[in-house]
Amino acid sequence: MMAMFMVASATAFAGDSDALKAILKAKDYAEAEALLKSGLSQLANDQEKAKAYNKLVDLAYAKYKKEDDIKTTNQMLQKNEAVDTEGMIKAGIAALNNAAECDKYDILPNAKGQVKPAFQKKNQDRLVMVFKGLYDNGCTFAEDSKNEDAFTCLDAYLKAAESPLFSVIPTVKNDPNRGIAAYYAGRAAMQLEKTGRAIELLKIGAKDTIQQVRDFSIDLLLYTMGKNRSTKEDSLKFINDMKDLYAQYPENEKVYSYMCDAMILNSQEDAVMKIGEEHLAKYPNSVLPHIYKAFLLQNQKKYAEAVEQWNLIPETQPNYVQFAYYRAVCKYNIAVEFNEANADARTGRLTPENETKFKDMLSKAQVDFEKCQQLDPDQGTVKWKYLLHNIYTQLGLADKAATLE
Repeated sequence: MMAMFMVASATAFAGDSDALKAILKAKDYAEAEALLKSGLSQLANDQEKAKAYNKLVDLAYAKYKKEDDIKTTNQMLQKNEAVDTEGMIKAGIAALNNAAECDKYDILPNAKGQVKPAFQKKNQDRLVMVFKGLYDNGCTFAEDSKNEDAFTCLDAYLKAAESPLFSVIPTVKNDPNRGIAAYYAGRAAMQLEKTGRAIELLKIGAKDTIQQVRDFSIDLLLYTMGKNRSTKEDSLKFINDMKDLYAQYPENEKVYSYMCDAMILNSQEDAVMKIGEEHLAKYPNSVLPHIYKAFLLQNQKKYAEAVEQWNLIPETQPNYVQFAYYRAVCKYNIAVEFNEANADARTGRLTPENETKFKDMLSKAQVDFEKCQQLDPDQGTVKWKYLLHNIYTQLGLADKAATLE
């Protein structure tokens, strides 16, 4: 019993292990990191592991602080001493990452079962400045389209902010720059083909309190999520993703549009109609549900019902000429169907009464085609000339028809 007690006491009060001593004696970061990687399993306990990782923090922070001090001095005294920006950023990221790793062991109970973090407060206090440096540099890189550098800075910045060590710091927890950082990082990740991480980051940006940041993030999120849909499974996943986004942002018309487009491509027209009615119940001034309903009805050759929906599209709507054209086509088709249904099977003629009705239908289509002519005289958007010429001819308006030849 006495022998066992003495062994236990010796272990409890022994000094640092040889592996830890070697790490603590290291003069530069690379050496300390290599020793830690190779000797982690040789460290005696969790407290030694915390000490070892904190040594890496000390070395990385010293490099970061040195370069940051030079930068500050240059700004204050208008000096131009060289700053190792790349090394500074690398050191800052290393400091944050190793501090988070250090904290995993620092908060574990010691041999007496007590939790006494030795490095937590110190690392929180001194490293909070690194966040600003990574954010500032990351945004500058993003604005200069240096995607790799922007992603390196801002992704590290955001990941560190999520760690238990830093997420409790008020300035980190309530960081107003989180959304724009996520947008820039997500945009860079997309350019670098890091699609999965880009989506994660843009979802953070989509929750920002600033509407412009939200809108930019959602726009890019929609594009990123919609890429590379090569299989049926991809398409179904995209539809489900859009439904999830729509549940979060029902007021965002781009999300609504992407969702409906994807559903239509997957032959879910009835579901689009139903969602449109539900959307209008919540947002009665929304125009998109009418547009989708009109398109679907027109494709089903329910032209009169489609016209009712096209009538609900205000002229202030962007690209209104397209909607005026679709309505004109519906009205023209109504006239054509009336003619086919009522013309004499032998002569192909209509009765005088039906002839009057037919021409009245063509005149209604004429009004919309002439509206298209007014809005788009060069037919840059819609090809209205052929059908309008046809209407003029059938109505006996030879002079007007001649102007279109």
